[in-house]
Amino acid sequence: MTGRLHSTGTATPTRYEPTQAETILTRLSPHSTRLHKTDADLQALREAGLASAISHNPRPRIAIYAMVREGQDPAVRLAVARGLAVRNYWPLAQAPAVDFTGMTDPATRPQLARLLASLDRRAITGIVTMSRADVTHLNDYYEETLRRIHARGGFVALATAETDI
Repeated sequence: MTGRLHSTGTATPTRYEPTQAETILTRLSPHSTRLHKTDADLQALREAGLASAISHNPRPRIAIYAMVREGQDPAVRLAVARGLAVRNYWPLAQAPAVDFTGMTDPATRPQLARLLASLDRRAITGIVTMSRADVTHLNDYYEETLRRIHARGGFVALATAETDI
């Protein structure tokens, strides 16, 4: 907007204000407004949270977590996660948690919610799983879950890389 009274140097910049509908839609579906992260970005995010937590507490108290379909045996997933904890000398602070929900939104899983509450109480410092599939295969939900855990001062440790099942 330039003219007799305004030059490009004095014109006030226009600022876009979201409409009420846009604000509501963003709150209802926040994932649609985010940039999508790659598996490598998410691995870096997870590893940064792990490194930060370990730097503050070299012997973190952990909980082992697995998510399986109803009727599926979680024994292998729990054993692999426990192996990672044993190799790192991380003490198990509570019984392993298993959600038999299949691939659902992590925010709706009762055992994962119990572990997040344990993070809030400082009863545990981290959650160890066999793979990213125990959290979710969807990048947006994975990032959101990692950020929730990191905001509580916790971490997620995986026995396999983000791209492995």
